[in-house]
Amino acid sequence: MLSTDNIETTSDSSGSSEPESGRTVLVLDTSAFFLSIPLEGILLTVPRVESELKDLRGKARFSVLLDEGMEIRPPLQKSLKAAREAAGKCGDIRVLSETDTDLIALALEVKGTLVSDDFAVQNTALLLGIPVRSIIQREAGPRVWQLRCTGCGKYFDQVPTKAGDCPICGSALKRKNK
Repeated sequence: MLSTDNIETTSDSSGSSEPESGRTVLVLDTSAFFLSIPLEGILLTVPRVESELKDLRGKARFSVLLDEGMEIRPPLQKSLKAAREAAGKCGDIRVLSETDTDLIALALEVKGTLVSDDFAVQNTALLLGIPVRSIIQREAGPRVWQLRCTGCGKYFDQVPTKAGDCPICGSALKRKNK
């Protein structure tokens, strides 16, 4: 099995990431396993992705890629912290799952390209300078969200409470493009 503990990467002017061996590092989101798209290079994913696969086709594709050398690797805590901070800054923190955050952190850590059709994942990755590649959807452009209270109408740049509701009136907060 391919060891990725010490993947050294370089970036060219197009923003693509390649390890010193010249092979592209791809970090695969769950959506990468739904279709049989060609994937070449060093393939990585995070442990939580496997539990998100519910259909037989996705599980089979996952298994085939594992047999071909894909590695399952958890991100480091410092990468997770950076991913969460970026998600908070752009306003995607409320819509990203733990799996999404793990994927962004791993792509940051290995200087890989994140393969995902999830716009919030792509948006946060772009904020961190991580190259993204969509599968069947168009690629997301960078967006910064703010939160607006559905009750009193107050705007917030970040989630003001742990519960995620308005500290003034208690109503739900909705994302709005800044």
